[in-house]
Amino acid sequence: MMFREAKLVALALFHTFLLAICAANGNQTCRPSSCGEIQNISNPFRLKGDPSGCGDPDYELVCENNRTMVNGGEGEKYYVADINYDHYTIRVVDPGVEKGNCLSTLLYFLTREFSINDYGTYYLEWKGMTSTAVLMNCDQPISDGSYIPITPCNATSSSSQAYVYALVGGESMEVGDIKYSCTISRSIITQFLKPGNLSMSDLQEVLLLGLDLSFLSFRCKSECEVKGLDCKRNYSNYTVQIYITRGLLYPK
Repeated sequence: MMFREAKLVALALFHTFLLAICAANGNQTCRPSSCGEIQNISNPFRLKGDPSGCGDPDYELVCENNRTMVNGGEGEKYYVADINYDHYTIRVVDPGVEKGNCLSTLLYFLTREFSINDYGTYYLEWKGMTSTAVLMNCDQPISDGSYIPITPCNATSSSSQAYVYALVGGESMEVGDIKYSCTISRSIITQFLKPGNLSMSDLQEVLLLGLDLSFLSFRCKSECEVKGLDCKRNYSNYTVQIYITRGLLYPK
């Protein structure tokens, strides 16, 4: 009897040992990834090529030329400048923006909804911190401090391109907000920039900082939607509210 009990104990210890090895291997397999300046890439994000089961495939990042990038659902590629796991934000930068003595052309139109890989959807964190900058071509010079003189990097000798300005407004701007006879070339959503006496360098610095996008949608997906519950994002305190029976809400 004692031999049998000893055998059972040995088997139990061996089983525990195997479980410990599996757990250790699992932790080792899903260690955080890194690429360039972006360290500790972890759930829900993953780097392309990471082991299967590590991170969410809907939130896959890629490492190109030692820079972390995110692929847009329409084929765009943005640099990842920062990931804040406490605030559930990822900061992206248009790769067309460069520092210099002229304003480089942005490659993409970033809208208030941003999808990657046609699956995961990021939403701009909206806390009154975003503004709109309008780039325009004007026939005549403008002596108005609100209009930022721009030297485009792709400037031509065409007279229609002789005077280029940027105007920074609030959440959105309309044609009627422009007082002078100018043609709008594009609108840009910016962050950390307030209307005022600004320079091209100010605008350039803000574009190089990029935009914060929220991935609270991942929490809704993983904590609410898989359970058949509705979810509401609260961007002001980085939480989600789950709808339960009788229409009540509770934060998480």
